Amino acid sequence: MAPRQTARGALVDPFLKVVDAPGVFVVGDAASVIQNEHPVPGVAQAAIQEGRYVGRLIAKELMERKVKRPFCYFDKGNMAVVGKNYAVLERGWLRTSGSLTWLVWAFVHIISLPQLQNRLRVQRQWLWSYFTGQRSSRLIPEPPRTPGTANDYPS
Repeated sequence: MAPRQTARGALVDPFLKVVDAPGVFVVGDAASVIQNEHPVPGVAQAAIQEGRYVGRLIAKELMERKVKRPFCYFDKGNMAVVGKNYAVLERGWLRTSGSLTWLVWAFVHIISLPQLQNRLRVQRQWLWSYFTGQRSSRLIPEPPRTPGTANDYPS
């Protein structure tokens, strides 16, 4: 673990490098990131932004380019589903809730999925769940095993 820690995680500098541990980066809940004298919230959006930043920073360092800008968290707001047809949204001065907000939440989450096939699959699962009240199973299919292959033995 990092030599210096806070109650929230490893103490990092503005470039998300662990203090007193050169070449070590920490992001997400494991990092204690301070911006404008306030801690960056331990939410998924902050972790995503931190991860992207560190990925770009490492790529630049491998190309021997100097990184000038420290990490800067951009608060996109908070959204949460409270129940069927009901969600809340808070961003700056905007605060809203209800069924329209629930539709906005669903749209934002579908759009943020990385591939079209994932978007379509999640839409289909959500529609099924919405209209039938049944949850879809989350199974990961595996190809059938053939006897006498390496698949028979644990690694």
